[in-house]
Order: sequence, then structure tokens, then C-alpha cells
Amino acid sequence: MTALFSSRLAPALLGLVVLLLAVPQPACPAEDKGKQGYLEISGSKIYYEECGSGPNIVLLHDGLLHAVTWDDAWPALCEHFHVVRYDRRGYGRSDAPKARFSPTEDLRRIMSQAHMQGAVIVGNSSGGALAIDFALEHPEAVDGLFLIGPVVHGMRSTDHFAERGQRNQAPLDKNDAKAAALNWSKDKYLIGEGHEAARAKFYAQLVSYPQNLTYSGQFEIRPAAPAIQLLSEIKAPTFVIVGEFDIPDVHAHCGAIDAGIPAAQRDIVKGDGHLIQLEDPLLFTERLTKFVNLQARAAVAVPAEVLAPYVGQYSAGGAIVKIGLENGHLTLQTPGRPQFPLFAESASKFFLRVTFLDAEFVKDAAGKVTEMVVKLNGNTIKCPRM
Repeated sequence: MTALFSSRLAPALLGLVVLLLAVPQPACPAEDKGKQGYLEISGSKIYYEECGSGPNIVLLHDGLLHAVTWDDAWPALCEHFHVVRYDRRGYGRSDAPKARFSPTEDLRRIMSQAHMQGAVIVGNSSGGALAIDFALEHPEAVDGLFLIGPVVHGMRSTDHFAERGQRNQAPLDKNDAKAAALNWSKDKYLIGEGHEAARAKFYAQLVSYPQNLTYSGQFEIRPAAPAIQLLSEIKAPTFVIVGEFDIPDVHAHCGAIDAGIPAAQRDIVKGDGHLIQLEDPLLFTERLTKFVNLQARAAVAVPAEVLAPYVGQYSAGGAIVKIGLENGHLTLQTPGRPQFPLFAESASKFFLRVTFLDAEFVKDAAGKVTEMVVKLNGNTIKCPRM
């Protein structure tokens, strides 16, 4: 049975710091319930598909498959959200690049075509690197990042990572794309044991679209400063999941992203490899759905003078929870974690957009704040003011 567990839980907090999920505000719905076609961008035709209505989601595939990697999650996502997926240049049904181009500009144009001013950007592997680059270049268009086994530009890879790629690609020297596809399909880091249907689909798609194996990225225009140096500038809530059996390099990238982006949380999916959406589409869909719906909660404005009395320290199972006030929002901080903004449901009730946590401040008869009552995953935690 596949399970999800957090890599950064603090037992003393009695579960106060849990899956730091983050999600976007609902944006304009799609008028069309489902369509597909090509968008011409600087001389190349980019294949895309669009469906549904509700909060916006854009899906960015990895560096081996194309948009079909989302097939098993696509119908469920289309029922509840306005979703776009596309084959990046050189993959699947899109044209191969013949001149220099900007992947972030392609993404911006695809979003414009779908009338998306903002969206949750979902990226797997190199699609995650593109999502991060886009968040740095167009922060106003990113409501949240949902990253699956992502990498980040500017971080070096190990010799083991390079040798593995060379070994899997070796049959291409003899123009044997099927053998290379077979090598990748058997790769222990890509697809975990027991996911044979996913393995078969992966192989079939690579055989059908062998150009995916030869994409080099040589024509891509990237920012002058690599993203690894700028992660702290990303303010969008970020949720990272990585398969237990993914290659150590990817785990290192995920750790760097988790540490570098202030509003990030990282979790590990047991039993999976690099392609979680292909191996465990139900788990992926569930996590992404929660990620989106959490952000859809309505918030109200509360004057700073009403918020100020809540500022202070509260005891939670022996640990200290700090409540602050910044930019018109209360903030919540637990040991070893950054501050996260609390959003107001009323003048005394608040919630996080980074996990399913509600907090209510309690006053005594004299109007003095005495405790914070936290509701988390069905549990109630009373946190006396210190």
C-alpha cells in the first residue's frame, strides 16, 4: 500500500506542523468543457489540451514523456478544475525547436491562450525546473507550485546520475530507440516495483514518440542567474513530493528546493519512483485536489488593531508557537520552520493556506487573550498563551 509521510514533522508539536500544502485562488473558468489544438509560438506549433472550469491548473511533464503522463489523472481533474496540459517543444505532438526560444515564454503564451491570469503550476522533473523558473520570472501568475520529483537549474548532478543516463541512452548510438525505451522503462529510479501497468504505458509512449529520447534542450533560453541561487525570492506556497525510490540526485534537488523556498514543504511517497502521477494517479489527484481546494477558502479583512492583541507565544505540547503580525496578517511560526500567514475567517478565527489548520483565539471576561485553540485533522489542541 502506498503511503505519504512527511520528512519534517516535529513530534513535540503534536502534529501542529504537518503537510504544508499550498494552493491558488480560484481564477476565471474555462468557457469550453474540453478542447485541444495547436498554438503557434515563434514559428513552432505547440500541442495543448484544455478542460473543465474552476481554479486554474497547468501541468508540465518530465523530460522523457510528454503530456500523456497526466492521462490517468486528467478526467478527475477536469471535473473540478480548469486544467491545461501541453507537449513542450520537441516532445510528443509539438514541433521540435529549430531556433532559440524561451520555455517560460511558451508557458506564458499557453496560459494566455487559456485565459489564465494565474494558476497552480504543476511540474514533474524538468517540468518542475520550468515551473520554478516561471515562478521567478512571473510571480504574479503563480498561485502555487506543486512539484513532483523536481529538479532546479543551477544545481550540479553526480557522476552516477550522468552514467545512468548514458547507459540507458546507449542504444541510440545504433539508432535503436526501442532498446533505449526499454532501458528507461526498466530503470529502478523511474518506476517503482509493482507498478507494471505504468511501466508498460511508459515504454509504449516512448516507442511511439522516440523524439522524446533525443531532446537536448540546446535551444532553450534560460535566465542569466540560475534558479538555485534565487529560490528564496519565491513567495508562492510550494508543495514537493518525491518518490521513495527516486534517484538520490533528485532527492538532493528536492531538499534544496524545500530549504530554499520559504513557503515549501516536502514529502516522500513510499513505494514510488520518479513518475508519481503515472505510478499512483489517485494519490497524485487527491494531493493536488487538496492543494487547490485549501486555497479556495474565503478570507475576510480584519483591522490590525484587532489582530495586535493575538501576537505572542503559545505553548503546544511543550513547544512554542509564535504568533506575529506582518503586512496586515497574523503569522504562525513553529520551531525550525518559517513564518506562514494566517487568514481570517472572522475577527477571532483564522486558518492557514499551507495546511488544514484552524486557529481560534479565546479571551477571558476582561478581554485578555488566554489561549489559542488549534483544530488539525480532526484533533483539537489547546495552546495556552505564555
